[in-house]
Amino acid sequence: MCGLPASGKTTTAERLHAAAGGVLIRSCDVYRELGISLPEWVRVTEGFTRNASAYEEARDTAYLSMLSRLKEQVTAGTRLVIVDAVHGEVAKRRAVFDLCAAHDYHPLLLWCRCDDRHEIERRLSLRRGRESEPECEASDGAVVDHLKGLWVDPADERCGVNAVPVLCYDTHRARLHWMRLAPRSVRELVDRALPHGTWTSAALEGLDGASP
Repeated sequence: MCGLPASGKTTTAERLHAAAGGVLIRSCDVYRELGISLPEWVRVTEGFTRNASAYEEARDTAYLSMLSRLKEQVTAGTRLVIVDAVHGEVAKRRAVFDLCAAHDYHPLLLWCRCDDRHEIERRLSLRRGRESEPECEASDGAVVDHLKGLWVDPADERCGVNAVPVLCYDTHRARLHWMRLAPRSVRELVDRALPHGTWTSAALEGLDGASP
């Protein structure tokens, strides 16, 4: 998974997990276990305007922990692992893909998006007062803005020598767009698991008999 806070990653990850099984690793749970409190970091850094580098060090620790948990699962031969985290920087995504390549696993990058700022604010507002719940701890727009400043759109993502399939999911409009196609079986799984009204990808036409 990748996407900014309030883009719908955790809800989407849970739907995939419910439909396909496997193991779900959530960054919010890892943060909680490591004692990383987003509301506290927003306060201490004054909305990430002071000493934000200290938060980034803590955040990097959480990503290393998630990578370690992923390695445990792929080493054990777990069929499917869903890693729910922002993964906004190229290096963080590449670390996952390099691990997959080393263990002959085939990743799919599912990019959740919500480009409507009013909808983002609405989703954040629903979390306020519920920050004690791991999935609701990112309730301040400063978190979104800070991570947006670090964000790099997925482009030529690679796992070893192979291109990584990339699915963009507009969670506000419920639209799916394959930027780079996955195998047919994976597309069918996503089709069953995620609510959507529109497929948008000219590349789907004529491939495996599929149509948008």
